[in-house]
Amino acid sequence: MAKKEVAILDFGSQKITAMVGSRDVNNSLFIKCSYSENYEGFLDGAFIEPKKLESTIQSCVNNIRKMSGYKIKKIVVGVPTEFCFCTCKTIRKIFQKTKKINKIDVKSLLNEIKVDIKDHTIINKGDIYFILGENNKVRNPIGCSDSKLSACISFVLADNSFIAKVSNILFKCGIDNPIFTCSTFAQSLYLFDEEERYKYTLLVDCGYITTSVSLCKGNGLLNLSSFSLGGGHIIADLSRCLKIPFDCAESLLKKIVLSIEPDDNDTYDVLIDGKVVPISMKVANAIVESRIEVIAQGIQKSFNLWQYNFPDFIPTYLTGGGISFIKGGKDLLSKILGKNVEIVNMPYSQFNKTNYSSCVAVLNYAIDYKN
Repeated sequence: MAKKEVAILDFGSQKITAMVGSRDVNNSLFIKCSYSENYEGFLDGAFIEPKKLESTIQSCVNNIRKMSGYKIKKIVVGVPTEFCFCTCKTIRKIFQKTKKINKIDVKSLLNEIKVDIKDHTIINKGDIYFILGENNKVRNPIGCSDSKLSACISFVLADNSFIAKVSNILFKCGIDNPIFTCSTFAQSLYLFDEEERYKYTLLVDCGYITTSVSLCKGNGLLNLSSFSLGGGHIIADLSRCLKIPFDCAESLLKKIVLSIEPDDNDTYDVLIDGKVVPISMKVANAIVESRIEVIAQGIQKSFNLWQYNFPDFIPTYLTGGGISFIKGGKDLLSKILGKNVEIVNMPYSQFNKTNYSSCVAVLNYAIDYKN
């Protein structure tokens, strides 16, 4: 494989996606090939159909091998938030005298922090901020002079059962020692530049059956949570309440417009069993709005349970395929949360829609990864 080309495997709540890509000449991502396969996903930190997981992963790996023409031996795996949690630790070092801080001092400080949590493994580590002296908070202390250096460091840990299960399957595919990263951590680094991250970034990734919520500052995550609700539940509500097939409900959701107030006679036309069937706009919109309200309650609950607070004025950025594609969805979410909600801007690549933000972010992380 070419030096800068890497392979990734990302676990969404509806699809597993494998990609091979590299950094382009203008520093954007070039995705050489991509392959996705539907699976049953996960719920409450466990795979719904673990027995079928192996064949799905093998299919993804084998297909990108064929498409790319490479014998993939190394891969970076994006771990869903439902299998992760984060914690922050602060450490302080006092030097014998005032000195100019260098890379070795910073690395030594960071390596002194120990996090030992049973049944979980550290997969990501990032600095939130540094403090020189008593209260001089800085982004990067290297080159500054002081006799005291403190650091607040974020650690993201993944469930060992997830790591073992996926590692064993990949080993059967001829891939040893995969690298794991939390997909939400990768998103925070990919979707927001350094200036934005140091002001705090609040990200909601509403997917098919899972929504993750995270607060990033600096190069790490302060808060991380998830709950099992997403766009698939909206489709299921439409199917059940309107008594229409699931695939027809999925087509209906693409037509929904929440930003207008429909009249009693307004309808959406949906093709069911080869016939065009009118569906009341008022009824369909009410069903969608009701589920988005429940999802918003889950997001607000995450905010309320977090250990670290954040400024009220920062926007909530929305990504994923669950709500962001619903016309008027983000505005309704904003109204319910009482916060400014914005669809996150995807950096340029061939896959620049929000439903690809996780797998593309993991690819970006893999390219920049250093042992």
